[in-house]
Order: sequence, then C-alpha cells, then structure tokens
Amino acid sequence: MTNIAFSRRGHSRTIATCLGVAALVAVAGCSTEQEGSAPQASAEDCLNADEAQAAYQSSWSSVAEAFELEDFQPTDEQVCQVDTATWKAEPKQGDSYRVAFAAQGPTNSWGVLSDEALRYHADELGVDVLYAAANGDATTQVDNIQQLASQNPDAMVVVPMGDGISGQVKAAVDQGIPVVLCSGVLPSSSGAVSTVTRQYDLLGSAYAEWIAKKLDGKGKVAILSGLAGVPTAEYQKAAAETTFEKYPDIEVVTTQYTEWSPTVAKTVAQNLIASYPDLDAIWSDSGYGALGVAQAYEEAGKPVPPITGDAINDFILATDGKDVQYALSTFPPEMSSTCLDTALGLVKGEPVLDKVYIDSPSFTDADGATYARKDCDGGLLVPSSAPEPLLTELKMCKA
Repeated sequence: MTNIAFSRRGHSRTIATCLGVAALVAVAGCSTEQEGSAPQASAEDCLNADEAQAAYQSSWSSVAEAFELEDFQPTDEQVCQVDTATWKAEPKQGDSYRVAFAAQGPTNSWGVLSDEALRYHADELGVDVLYAAANGDATTQVDNIQQLASQNPDAMVVVPMGDGISGQVKAAVDQGIPVVLCSGVLPSSSGAVSTVTRQYDLLGSAYAEWIAKKLDGKGKVAILSGLAGVPTAEYQKAAAETTFEKYPDIEVVTTQYTEWSPTVAKTVAQNLIASYPDLDAIWSDSGYGALGVAQAYEEAGKPVPPITGDAINDFILATDGKDVQYALSTFPPEMSSTCLDTALGLVKGEPVLDKVYIDSPSFTDADGATYARKDCDGGLLVPSSAPEPLLTELKMCKA
C-alpha cells in the first residue's frame, strides 16, 4: 500500500463558489461513444441536458475566438443525466459521507493543488476523505484503488494514471461504490459513473490548429507530451496528431515526453535544437514543458518557436517582454472540488451528468501578461479559481 491516509482538514471557505473563471460545463455522449469516454446511455434512456450542451459548444467557441481559429467545431456529443436512484444512500458509517480519493499525488504543483483543493472543499462539506497518492504511477494506483475500496467508502474519486486501472475501477463500481473520474478519462469498460475533466479533444486540437494557422499550414513541428500512458497526456496528443494529419505540408518530425517537468523538457528541447535546428513550432500539452523549452532556447541564443501548453505562471513570467508566441489554456487542478461535488451528488440522489467538462480561459501571448501573478509561485496555473486563503496556506501566493 502506498500513502493511504485518512484526511480531514480545517478550512473555512467554499471552493465551489469560487470557481469563477473556471465555469462548469457538463457533457455526456449517448449517440456517439468516443475512445476513453465514460459509460454511455442508450438513446432512449438518455436524459438530455440542453443547457449543458449549449455551454459545452460555447466553450469551443470561446477557445476558437481566443486563438482566432475559423471553423473550429466541437466533437458531436449529447448530454445525459445519471440515474442517481442507483446510488442514492445514507452514509455507510456514522453521520458523514466517506469519499475515497485515489490521487495523482503531489508530484508537481498541479498535483499539490488538486489534492488540497479537494481536501479543502471536503472540510467545508463535512466529508471524510480516505486518501491515496499514486505519485504518477498507474501500477501503484491499482493497489491504491483496491485498498481504498476495501474500506467500503460511500463514493470514490479517481485521478486516472492510465487505462490499466480500469479493472479496479470496475470492481469498485460492482461493489456498489460510485466512482467519479477526475481530471482524466478511462475506457467505457471501467464502468465509472461520471467523469469530470477539461475536454481533451478541445485542448489537443485547438493547440494544433493554432500552430497550423501560425505556419500557414506548412512546416516542421515537434510534439511534446506529458507522461507516457497517462490519459491526460495520451488523449490530448492523439487529438493533436489527428489535427495535424489534416495538413499534408506539416511534418511532425518527433514526438517525445517531458514528464510534465521543466527540467526534463529542457533536456528534450536541447536535443531538439541539435537535431532539428529549423523547427518551426512546438506543440506542448503543458506549461511545464513550455517553460523548459523556453529556457533551452534562450540559453542556446535561439528564438523560441511558437509553442502551446497550459497556463503555468512561471512560463508567462519567464517570457514576459520577450518575442515568444504562444497559445495557452488552463487545465485547472482545483477542478477536484467539482469532482467531490459530483461524487456527493450521486450518493445524495441529486442531478448529476455523466460528464462534467470544466471550462477555463484560453489566451495567447497578446494577453498573457494580464494573467501573470507576480505575487504567486511560478508553478501556479493561472488564472486560478482556488480560494486565496488556500493558496496562501500552501505558500503558493503571498497573503
């Protein structure tokens, strides 16, 4: 067993009401089942949520506007509600619900805030948390989920580290524990009841379309993904590859992994500079990767190619005032609070959708400086909707 712990912490503000810029958008597939999607309802069983569907489409429109993309259309998905009658129940032990949290773990600033945002919100709601950190490893998470399920929690939230955990998720659901996937997806065979994440097709394809626009559909591109095998990396990368295939004059010269680490990304970028000195753009799924790339090119005395990624504060600060073209969007770690709300909605019999897509601002270098926070740690994803008291408690921001 790795890092299994009981957790209940003292905080005082509700994160769910602080989501502000990270509006909640819910979507579920019924007529079309996508790879990596949550279980689908049949067409006749699908309870439509037209308002959420409209919000989903709006999130694609907002990214298209921010990146100045034409004809950028959302994937075809239909919104459904979960039949929560299956899961509605009183707490199994005592007066408080117990929610198991199979987390990524504090391997970087994203993981730290994901953990702490859920704990913060759990304390607000009087929920007990059973915590296990995978530390980025799917094999460890298999054991974590099994041991969390053995404690018979009322519900479980899982940040999936790879498709290899699908069997353990299915076993937990079959045991009567509703599982909510958080910040990631699994194949429908996992049986997860709901999925809360930032939409992968949206991010992966939008970054690729922005690069194609910058290059007028012609040039050499490198793809820098995050952690091999992790859905957050693999599905975004797949969306990017599919998009680049639309442009026969764009050549993807290499695809590499940065482990969402600026240090690793810097080494990767140093090799790129040596092997592909005429590289025209870099598709990156993270600001951690983009930061390492910027550092490597600056040290080599070369201009940074147009680059993408999520909005890490340090990257924006490091490129402020420099001629670096980028397109960024936030993959907010504090969405874990919404994952907790979704899990509780299931056991309380409240309306829950089988996919909850988180929306957040997207922007380019033209507006990047307005999002930078000099009072906060470089690893913070901005804009952050996490409560300021939590950010200061974690020493991510100054009081």
